[in-house]
Amino acid sequence: MTVLSISTAAIGRNYRRLCRETTAEVAAVVKADAYGIGIGSVVPALEQNGCRTYFVNRFDEGKCVRPLTKGRVFVLDSFAEGETPETYKNAGLMPVYSTVSALERFPEEENIAVRFDVGFGLAGIPCGYPVRQSVSLVLGHLSDAEDKNSSKNLEQLNRFKALPYAGKRSLAASYGMALGKEYHFDMIRVGAALYTGEIPVRLTAKVGRLCRFPAGAAIGYGGAVRLERDTLVATLLTGACDGIVHREGCFVVFDGVRLPVLGEPATNYLPVDATAADGKIREGDEVVLFDGTYTPDDLAVDSGTGVGADVLIRLSSAVKRRIVD
Repeated sequence: MTVLSISTAAIGRNYRRLCRETTAEVAAVVKADAYGIGIGSVVPALEQNGCRTYFVNRFDEGKCVRPLTKGRVFVLDSFAEGETPETYKNAGLMPVYSTVSALERFPEEENIAVRFDVGFGLAGIPCGYPVRQSVSLVLGHLSDAEDKNSSKNLEQLNRFKALPYAGKRSLAASYGMALGKEYHFDMIRVGAALYTGEIPVRLTAKVGRLCRFPAGAAIGYGGAVRLERDTLVATLLTGACDGIVHREGCFVVFDGVRLPVLGEPATNYLPVDATAADGKIREGDEVVLFDGTYTPDDLAVDSGTGVGADVLIRLSSAVKRRIVD
């Protein structure tokens, strides 16, 4: 069984640390079931540490968050077919107007939250569109915040500043927060940053089989992996069914030693080169797929997945979630 161990206390400490780094309100993004960690575990931990505003992308996600907080819950991708402002009021959720069609369908609504496209290109209302309703919260999203040296950050900041609306403002998400105080405005929306700093997650799997192969042997479907030297191969009981992103170029960790992944995962198996742990590793032993040493961000770089939050989101429901504090 593949197990994701979660420290909700560490998530709370990360939230408090982020709050100390800004004078803006720090809202929590808990989309995609709190990045695969679990809304039911993450939101109560954030509540205990003072969070009072949450963002999700979908209405059904908002309904999951609502009973866990007395604070505000915003839904970014609002007004799917059949949804109206009354739908959100009845559910105790706050819609974010992210399309021109939503603005045109409900022109009578006032004091609304509006997301503008300042350069992200995937969501939001064009900056030049004249919003007639009164706006209480102005939202934007940076396209290149992960790259501090990108000229697009300043371009999009200036575009956001030029929006002619008097409401409170929120431009930066996790990576935008690190660009400087001028990006903070009234509110920052943190998601990925809740799982960095003090790493609150640890993913493990068991060794199902150990086998020695001579140099030149081929393993896996179609013999896709050809071994260049005599190798002790450990087959871990995890794979694509668990949503792991490990592949050649990535590692797992046993007893403090990094073991290279061999090729692509099968549905239920992940082969690794355990030669460096020969004499120590045994069938049934636990191997770490990521933790605070080989972090989700490290794995994301090695696998070409994006950032650590993308690694977490991909974990499937087959992975057992276990709260450790």
